[in-house]
Amino acid sequence: MTSMTRITRRELFQFVSSAAPALWLASRAAAQNQPALKLEPLADKLSLLSGAGGNIAVLRFGDGLLLVDSGLPPTAEAVETKAHTAGPGPIATLINTHYHFDHVGGNERLARAGARIIAHENVLKRLSTTQHNAFLNRDMPPLDPAGRPKVTFTDAGSLEQGGEKIAYRHMPPAHTDGDATVHFVNQNVYHTGDLFFNGMYPFIDYSADGSIEGMAAAADLMIQAVDATTKIIPGHGPLATRDDLRAFRDMLAGVSDRVSKLVSAGQTLEQVQAAEPTKPYDDRFGKGFLKPADFVRMVYSGKTAKRG
Repeated sequence: MTSMTRITRRELFQFVSSAAPALWLASRAAAQNQPALKLEPLADKLSLLSGAGGNIAVLRFGDGLLLVDSGLPPTAEAVETKAHTAGPGPIATLINTHYHFDHVGGNERLARAGARIIAHENVLKRLSTTQHNAFLNRDMPPLDPAGRPKVTFTDAGSLEQGGEKIAYRHMPPAHTDGDATVHFVNQNVYHTGDLFFNGMYPFIDYSADGSIEGMAAAADLMIQAVDATTKIIPGHGPLATRDDLRAFRDMLAGVSDRVSKLVSAGQTLEQVQAAEPTKPYDDRFGKGFLKPADFVRMVYSGKTAKRG
């Protein structure tokens, strides 16, 4: 076993940038100081900003902008610049879907420029102290106080900006213990954060009370919250539909059930990986940077840790 080390922001950036193709492209571009950011209109006054780590929603309203998530630390300046092409005025409000650095990396810069940061109370707790991730065997340092949320919620909340209602809701522990969805009600656009990875196996933060069972349960709740016309912004991957979310949920439930049966039968990690419990889903979800064997290792580690 390797010794536990302290992860720097650069090292964490390198890790998350290997988690999915979009993040890998962001890492290459950021290394050249030319982040490959794309701003895609979704509805009136609402756009999807991708290429900076986690997907970012940008809402334009009368006197400013609202963002959901802020990307990776190395892309913070580029995110701010690109977001301003959506409309005039300052970035007044930033909602974080959870605490991972590919979603809060621009927090400090945007907060110093005047953004009010909103997040679940557990996001503030985790960003305020060192976090250990057992799967990575790494310590993740706290975020600078300037970039931590100043407004927190326990269950849910809402606000209006320029006539648009934005409803945010905490989910029971799934990807982490501080996950929130953000629904742009009038536009029928729904940001899931990392509760949904579209077209790839997800990273699940078991050290922050995440689990594959929680992910599947959250997917069920999100399916109930959207309809056939909802535009769904996943944490990673392309814009999605309710059918995409259902396929993701079915994959999570299927893999969880298969791995649970193998663990109950006393099989080792190597035996479980050899059984290929993800095989029915690999064509659709196995082409991301988290390969099937790695995803199985993550799920197996979480399930065996609970049994232990």
